[in-house]
Amino acid sequence: MTAQDFQAEKAIVRAHNTAIDAAGVEDVAGAMAVRVAPSYHWRGMHPFDALEGSDAVATKFWGPLKRAMGPLQRRPDIFMAGQNWVDDFATTWVVEMGHLMGLWETPWLGLGPSNRIAFLRYVEFHRVEDGRIAETATYLDVLGLLNQAGYQPLPPQTGASILSPGPRTHDGLLTDVHDPAEGRATLDLINAMVSDLVGGGVESPGDHMAKFWTSDMCWFGPAGIGASAFYRGYQRGHSQPFEEGLEYVRHNGHQCRIGEGNFGGFFGYPSLTVKNSGGYMGLPASDREADMRIVDLYRREGNKLTENWIFIDILHFLKMQGLDVLARLREYPRL
Repeated sequence: MTAQDFQAEKAIVRAHNTAIDAAGVEDVAGAMAVRVAPSYHWRGMHPFDALEGSDAVATKFWGPLKRAMGPLQRRPDIFMAGQNWVDDFATTWVVEMGHLMGLWETPWLGLGPSNRIAFLRYVEFHRVEDGRIAETATYLDVLGLLNQAGYQPLPPQTGASILSPGPRTHDGLLTDVHDPAEGRATLDLINAMVSDLVGGGVESPGDHMAKFWTSDMCWFGPAGIGASAFYRGYQRGHSQPFEEGLEYVRHNGHQCRIGEGNFGGFFGYPSLTVKNSGGYMGLPASDREADMRIVDLYRREGNKLTENWIFIDILHFLKMQGLDVLARLREYPRL
C-alpha cells in the first residue's frame, strides 16, 4: 500500500456529481460522459441491477429519477477515499453517502408520488482510474422512499423507522488530506471485525460486540429492518431477528473495502447468501437461497467501531424468494 492523498480522485468524483446534479433530464448522459470511462460499469439495486455505459445509466436511472423528483439536492454525510484492500491496494475508490432530496411529484418505478418532499438514501462507490470513473456501485434505500409516500408493502420492521443521520461527530466529509495511519487503523479494525463475524457464521454474540464495538454503538439499517442503538437495542432490533430468521449459507466476499481517517467500509455484490428458513422480516419461511447485496460504512472511535450505516438490496433479496415487491405494489396500489 503506497502513500496517496486521493485529492485528484476526490476532485473527479465531486465534479462528476456536480455535473449530474446540474443536468436536466435529457442532459444527464452527456454530463456523465465527460468523466466516466468508455467501458463504464455500473452496479445498481433492483430493479436497475447492472448496467453498461453512461447512456444506459442516464436513461434507466438518473433520467427517470430526476423526472420524478428533480431538481435533486445532494446532501452528503460521508465522503472518503482509499486504496482497495480486496485487490491488494491496486485500485482507488471514492465513496459518498447521504440523501438525495426532491419533491416527488410524478411517478417513479411505476408508482404514484407523494407530492411531498422526499429523501432517497444513497451510497456510491466509484473506482477512479486514469482520470476517469471506471465503475460505480450505487445503493439506494428504495423501500425507505416508498414508506415516505405511504407504501407499506412489508410486515412491521424490528428496528426504528427514521431518517438516517450522518456521523454524530459531524466530520464525515473527508475532503482534505488525512493521516494514512488513521485510515489503516480503521481498515485493520474493520478487517478484524469482519473476519470474526464471518468465522462465527455472521452472528454477533456478546464477546464479539464487546471486542469490536463501543457500548453506545448505533446501527442505521435499511427500511424493512430499521435502525437500532446500543447493545440491547441492536440485539433486539437487528442481530437476534437476523440470526433466528436466516440460515447462513456463505460469505461471497467484497468488491471493495477501504478506510480513510476514522471512516471505512465495503460493498459486496452480493455479500451474503442465506436462506430465509425462520421467516425473517415477518415473511413466510423459504428454503431458497437468496443473495444480499450489502454496503457497510463505519466510524471508528479509538480502537472500536461506534457507528454503522447499512444498505441492503432487500427488493432483490425478496425477489429471489419469489416476492416482487414493486410488481405487487403496481398491481395493488395505495388506497
